[in-house]
Amino acid sequence: MTTPHSRRDRQRIAAAAIALAAAGLLTTPAVASAAPPNSTPVGGQTTGPASPPPAPPKTTAPVAPAPEANPPVQTQECNDTTLSGGAGVTETRHILGRTGPALFVLDYETENIPDEIVVIYQGLPIANTGYVGDNLNEGTGSLTVLVPPGSDQSVLVRVTGPDATEWSYTVNCPL
Repeated sequence: MTTPHSRRDRQRIAAAAIALAAAGLLTTPAVASAAPPNSTPVGGQTTGPASPPPAPPKTTAPVAPAPEANPPVQTQECNDTTLSGGAGVTETRHILGRTGPALFVLDYETENIPDEIVVIYQGLPIANTGYVGDNLNEGTGSLTVLVPPGSDQSVLVRVTGPDATEWSYTVNCPL
């Protein structure tokens, strides 16, 4: 069984691996081809000093593959309720059935522990609940989301919550 702490640790390791890869530190440098010999064959013999053997290729230390940072993004239709994925980050792609511009309502219930719900369209955040939920109103609410013009027919919803969190939400089909 995976503990919430180990999931966060895997997320941090994966983020560090991505940063190292972006900096070019996780790739093996290309090995330059050996320089042509500095001697010329004459009658089957070489003249001049012999070329030194090529240096062994430089490699970086082997890096263990980074564990999966997040579970795969799940996909759901609009009007389907998404239930709690637990502590950490849960991402779900919701098919709206049309491209932007569009308008839909996000209904959410974050119970008694604050969670954050972010709606992303074409890689950019377009709505954010902030951290909502407490013992008084249990984070019950809704948010009207305006999807800007674009070519995607879906939005990504990212929920971030602490240990022992429970939540649910529904991306209602566009109006």
